[in-house]
Amino acid sequence: MNLEELMAKLYGRRPLRMKLMSFGHTNQVYSVTFPHEQIMLRTNHKPGILEFTAKNMEILSSLGLPVPKVIHHDVSLEKVPYAYMILERFPGQDLRYELEGMTHEQLAVLAGQIISYERKVAELPKGKGFGWVPIGEQGPFSSWAQIIERNLESHLGNITDDVSSEAVNQLQVIKQHYEPYLNQVEPVCFLDDLTIKNVIVHEGKLQGIVDFDWVCYGDPLYMIALTQTAVVSDIGDQGMPYVEELCRQWGADQELRELIDFYSVIHALQFIGFHKREKNDVCMQRVLSFIIDKINSHTNRTA
Repeated sequence: MNLEELMAKLYGRRPLRMKLMSFGHTNQVYSVTFPHEQIMLRTNHKPGILEFTAKNMEILSSLGLPVPKVIHHDVSLEKVPYAYMILERFPGQDLRYELEGMTHEQLAVLAGQIISYERKVAELPKGKGFGWVPIGEQGPFSSWAQIIERNLESHLGNITDDVSSEAVNQLQVIKQHYEPYLNQVEPVCFLDDLTIKNVIVHEGKLQGIVDFDWVCYGDPLYMIALTQTAVVSDIGDQGMPYVEELCRQWGADQELRELIDFYSVIHALQFIGFHKREKNDVCMQRVLSFIIDKINSHTNRTA
């Protein structure tokens, strides 16, 4: 049974349109249009990915977060050879497409909303380990420092042909500088991917937040850092006021702001690899320049 047939069976008619969304690296996500209704359909041939999503969203909804309603889901693979979930569709689009047209006041309001959601999620019981898992499940890492080490080592090779060996060595020095901080991070629950995607905005106003197959246990500043890297990669300087609002409303002082930059460089290493595979030279050069700038800035501060 293909997806159109599944929709026809569940809704009694075929959809007018099914559009595959450009974002969705883990699941295939479709916007589905019927004559009087629009929904979101998420599918995956690996049922484990969607197994805990509905429960995660139930918990987040109980905290007052604007997550979509689950209309129907089936991860059994008994009737169709894939897991699927049908969700309420929020009007609007991912923040990345709205950000440049928003006023500073709108950006400040949005940043405050996102930070407030992270604060609420951080009040959930601390994890039994670190990393990306469903809410309340055992994280696979024993420390936050272990995750940062893994992410650095996994993606450092993406820049070794583009920067000097001194810059690579200096990045290792920067990591060592932050090791005392990394080793004392507790497994706090946070929403790791509320960046310039998964934040749905219409006419400058937040409509809802989406994509909760898992959360992360560790340092919530990693989310702000990922947002910064995504802005650098996909938007550029025009999007930085939103990042600065996130930092300000978190209450990040200069020291934490520099830590966020370090985290952003870790994310940027992975972005470089993605852009190289996609042959996206413009984004790759923006991210590479960002990496070099942040390494040099830290070196100059500590010289």
